[in-house]
Amino acid sequence: MKKSKLFAVVAAIAMTASLAVTIPARAAGIEMTYLTPAYLKGTVASTERIVADWNKANPNATVKIVYGDVNNMQDKLTTAFAGNVAPDIFQHEAASILEFSKRGYLADLSREMAPLKKTIPAGLWSVGSYKNRLYGAPTMTQTYTVFANVDAFKKAGVKIPTGTNTFTWDDYRELAKKFTTDGKYGVAWGLRSPAAMTMIMGMNYNALFFRGITTVPQISVNANELEVPTRIHQMIYTDKTIDPAALTMTGAGPVPGFLAGKYAMIFAASYVASDLDVAAKASGFNWTALPLLKGSASNKQGANPQTLSVSKQSKYPKQAAAFIRFMLQDANLAELALGEGLIPATTGSLKSALATKKDSAGWTQILDDGEALVLAPFTLVPNYQKWKDTVLQPAMQQYLQGKISLSELKKRQVEGYKAIR
Repeated sequence: MKKSKLFAVVAAIAMTASLAVTIPARAAGIEMTYLTPAYLKGTVASTERIVADWNKANPNATVKIVYGDVNNMQDKLTTAFAGNVAPDIFQHEAASILEFSKRGYLADLSREMAPLKKTIPAGLWSVGSYKNRLYGAPTMTQTYTVFANVDAFKKAGVKIPTGTNTFTWDDYRELAKKFTTDGKYGVAWGLRSPAAMTMIMGMNYNALFFRGITTVPQISVNANELEVPTRIHQMIYTDKTIDPAALTMTGAGPVPGFLAGKYAMIFAASYVASDLDVAAKASGFNWTALPLLKGSASNKQGANPQTLSVSKQSKYPKQAAAFIRFMLQDANLAELALGEGLIPATTGSLKSALATKKDSAGWTQILDDGEALVLAPFTLVPNYQKWKDTVLQPAMQQYLQGKISLSELKKRQVEGYKAIR
């Protein structure tokens, strides 16, 4: 197994010391709230186990879990901050906490998380930071991955690609053609919400989307930014290798068809690996993950990790930070990440996850590919989220559904951003 280049090797003794949890004496008799969007059965079970362990070890500084809806976390938090009823601790995603960081709603975690800094890739640390101060401790993140039906590959006599930074978009296109036979499509790709995915995959071709990010951002949509949507469009309409029925599916929508043997490959976020594990256990379905797609530049993908933050409104910032350090202990974070089908953020938790999944080629590939995760610069642009959701999303949907041209896609992106600046 190739050792991941993403994480520096950290001595086990130093790691243990860095994660030690110390609760100030004045914390007696407090209860902190922890807002999380966790909803998967395994993740909920892990979260409750971790909180129970914390509460047992810290009876005078307990944590109460509050479950939120993953689809309206931003609105819920915005309302809570405005009403001065924000949770002490909350889980969200790095790109979405940027606005809260700018408004001064979050506690600076730089000093509290300093022992962990060397164990977290610089790109992930940066995504959770604003003006060099950490406001969201990165916990786990996803990649966009090609999943393969191993038995279908064996039956067709096709070798399964392996390694890192070795599998190109052209390779993928040719594989899709090989498996598009006998009335079957080679690939299913849930494209109902393609905006974030196409931007992140655009980093394979040095797509930036904006210039002057640290000064006055100006939108810039040129050949690099249009490369990925063009390639997907070609696979749908020229090669006819992507099932058009998947255009209105969610990211995980193609999974049932994949499990039924309808497709040799699906393209999805890495979190579907947890669903495939369940299927493998129940029916013996033989799956694996292929190396991350490589473009003209690299196989780099933008990271938007889940993060843990402390509200500045909290009366117990030290205790809340201590709880975050507890959650980031190797075994805890590895368990949470694997339950979500994500890549854990720290050196120790990654090693723990690899050990747990050492017999799974698919998981080994996913975890090893974590080295390709970097800061996506466009996430730092003011109004990025609004532009992505209200401009890019509908425009990309219409382009991939064959309703508008590539030139119209570019026009809408540029004019749409100028209109909301």
